[in-house]
Amino acid sequence: MNYETIKIEKMKKSCPACEDYAQKHSTDPPKIAVMACEGACAKGEVARIAANLIAHKLARENTVRICLGGAFTKDMGQRNLVRRADKVIAVEGCFISCSSRMMKGVLPGLFPVIIQADMLYDTDNDEFGIDEFPEEELKEHAREVAETVVREHINNENPEKSGSNVCSQSGNNNSCCACK
Repeated sequence: MNYETIKIEKMKKSCPACEDYAQKHSTDPPKIAVMACEGACAKGEVARIAANLIAHKLARENTVRICLGGAFTKDMGQRNLVRRADKVIAVEGCFISCSSRMMKGVLPGLFPVIIQADMLYDTDNDEFGIDEFPEEELKEHAREVAETVVREHINNENPEKSGSNVCSQSGNNNSCCACK
């Protein structure tokens, strides 16, 4: 495997809101950690909105939303939520899988369930920017992704799937996981 070495300037400061959120959600048993691609493109926006829907609306009691920037750049509360979670779900905008690759760099033993969001919705629009998509279309695609993740990876009682990075086929015959 080929790697890049990245130097990140350490900070003594931390975001009080981020740390308070991490402390509040550091529960026993741990919640499912949900992180997402935070990309600037429409696919990244769909992944980001979907992760927020999962953690803040559809599966609020079972999940915690991870701040990717905070978890990647500081070994504090957000990274601890990922570290201690029994299950980590990475909602990736596309096959590049930025959030899971970033977090594996700081937590080498991490094996998240990788959801490739763009495989879960159909669109004729392959533009890059979010301003090139109607906002309602982004939200609708995000809802499709979020509902699939909750159904197949959070509410699923199948013990064979629990904690694994393999999932079933979604309604549009595309696998939601980027399983290797």
